[in-house]
Amino acid sequence: MTKTEFDEYANTFADVASQNTSFFDADYGYFGRYRSNIVKRISGANVANILDFGCGVGLGIRPLREAFPECRIVGCDPSQESLVLARASEPDCEFMESSAIEPKQQFDIVTAVSVFHHIVPSDRDAALRYCFERLKPGGRLFVFEHNPYNPLTRHLVSRCPVDRDAILLKPNETVARFKRAGFDRVAAEYCLFFPKALAFLRPIETSLGWLPLGGQYYVCGIRP
Repeated sequence: MTKTEFDEYANTFADVASQNTSFFDADYGYFGRYRSNIVKRISGANVANILDFGCGVGLGIRPLREAFPECRIVGCDPSQESLVLARASEPDCEFMESSAIEPKQQFDIVTAVSVFHHIVPSDRDAALRYCFERLKPGGRLFVFEHNPYNPLTRHLVSRCPVDRDAILLKPNETVARFKRAGFDRVAAEYCLFFPKALAFLRPIETSLGWLPLGGQYYVCGIRP
């Protein structure tokens, strides 16, 4: 969607996202905590600055704050209406338009959650380079995306109005783009396998990253 379209959806985005995933877990916060725990497990606790690229209305900010309570967290997005809501919900964090963040190599971590399928393919390399240039040497980028190999994921995307323009990325495309942007030690894993009804199986998810059945996948790379 365009910036204007995201502005139009800003007030209803949280409800739409929650309704679309309620069958998996009625607690929408579960997804943010799940992803933030992955980021912390891989990065460790020695993190001072995090950028949430494409933060939208800020739904992923609170889980990051919980995982990294001493960390400075900045959210950026092209949608002004979304940023207004993000500032209201998370007043202790910083929010700004993407163009306002200079490439000063200031962040230890950059996250991009369900962002790149909204970026037209011809602009994806530039978006990854944007993230690369804002990371410190040794910093990590985490991109979480919908898994196009999962038929249920594809079905949910097809019926979600926010995703009406979505062009899903296969993991090998995302990995290749990471490498073109200059990232090192690039790795991909699948995630989000078990709904709440099978929550007793969730502890084994970290051993299933190779299995292309998760609802999402993530790619992580390090700036040399």
